Amino acid sequence: MAAARRISLLLFGIALAAAAIAQGRPVPGAPSCPMTPANSFWHADVSALPVHPQSSAWASSIGTSAGMKADFGSGTWNGGPIGIPYTTVPGTQPRVPVSFDYADESDPGPYPVPANAPIEGGSSSTGDRHVLVVDRDVCRLWELYSAYPQSGGASWTAGSGATWDLNSNAMRPLGWTSGDAAGLPILPGLIRADEVAAGEIDHVIRFTAPRTYNYVWPASHRASTGGASDPPIGAWFRLKAAFDISGFSAQNQVILRALKKHGMVIADNGSSWFMSGAPDPAWNNDDLNLLRNVPGSAFEAVDVSSLEVSSTSYEVASGSPPPPPPPPPPPAELVTNPGFEAGTAGWTKGDKRTTLVRTCAVAHGGSCAAELGRARTGNAVLDDSPNTVSTTSAGATHTAVVWVRAPAGRSVTLRLRERRNSTTVRTSQVTVTGTGAWQQLTLASAAASGGTSLSLEVVVSLSAGASAQVDDVSLQRS
Repeated sequence: MAAARRISLLLFGIALAAAAIAQGRPVPGAPSCPMTPANSFWHADVSALPVHPQSSAWASSIGTSAGMKADFGSGTWNGGPIGIPYTTVPGTQPRVPVSFDYADESDPGPYPVPANAPIEGGSSSTGDRHVLVVDRDVCRLWELYSAYPQSGGASWTAGSGATWDLNSNAMRPLGWTSGDAAGLPILPGLIRADEVAAGEIDHVIRFTAPRTYNYVWPASHRASTGGASDPPIGAWFRLKAAFDISGFSAQNQVILRALKKHGMVIADNGSSWFMSGAPDPAWNNDDLNLLRNVPGSAFEAVDVSSLEVSSTSYEVASGSPPPPPPPPPPPAELVTNPGFEAGTAGWTKGDKRTTLVRTCAVAHGGSCAAELGRARTGNAVLDDSPNTVSTTSAGATHTAVVWVRAPAGRSVTLRLRERRNSTTVRTSQVTVTGTGAWQQLTLASAAASGGTSLSLEVVVSLSAGASAQVDDVSLQRS
């Protein structure tokens, strides 16, 4: 009886594990977020699909004698991490402006990119310099290509950028790039040490080819450098079922099994059969290098036309309901100088007994903050000038967020004051008591009537000679 019970529990545990894999594992560091929907192409099983008619030509183009390469690992190479790193942030992460070289195909900022966000290849890299960020509170992925921080991360420049709802199968507009040449998200296609340690990779893998021509689903953008005999961006390959993987390590067999079941998709131009992954100290680089023994001739292109539901959706044919519509774009940041990285432009002090300076001795985000002081005990007021919102719309809601570091026991108020000319129409405010540490204040206010201006004020009660710091001010219309 006891033995039967143990077997039942074991089978139940296996069933739970299988269900978790079928649904797609969550993003490490964002446990409530799926990497992609369960019915996304990223999780498709292509092991039984027919071989593509162009398989032989495409494999020859990439190189049948070239060995597969794990383009990731542990440690560093040329001073940077080996692979494409990513990070997760809370929903309160301040968003910073990003300017793009390909702005017409990029999702506009601001992006929630920390000043110290990991960059592919490291901070001195001259390569692709991808930056990948997941907002773990709203399950949204943000990716940049050729990303360079400016003014200590107060803003960034990038070649291109895109954002995805991790719960949606909505694709980017056809013809649009992303942080990747294919217009695909990068993070879902990375091989990660945690999934290899768990014993199964449940998704398609990202890889590169030296020459490509046009693009096919699931890609939305091309990076053509070849001719009609070369594979398109988005072409899907798998490791042939007959390829013997028994001589490889347990670590490498997990990767090779995934290549037989889920395959890999060309996402960019690059070296032949280079698979992408996330850097991790758990990787055994010497062992990963043995994957070079898998020749290009061991791969075949797959005809995935039976999977495609729509040219504008990542959903695969399975009888599942259609994907939800894409979410509305995130609200735009209205404050032009939220982090005081370059000074206090756009802000003024309440009276002549208040001092307002930029300090880089302490900051909440970035490198600097605004510092308020008092020559005489009283309220120190930081006021946007001119008002950030010059004209409101009736019923429109504005949400203000600010981080303040005030002396313990002193009151701190965030105030939104709606005015018509010199008359105050409505005042909304929230007050906390300072603790000596950084505190976040959040306030939402709906306009009482249209055509008014909106003043944002931070008020700190200070004794003579004391000071308080203000940073990462945000005002958005929702």
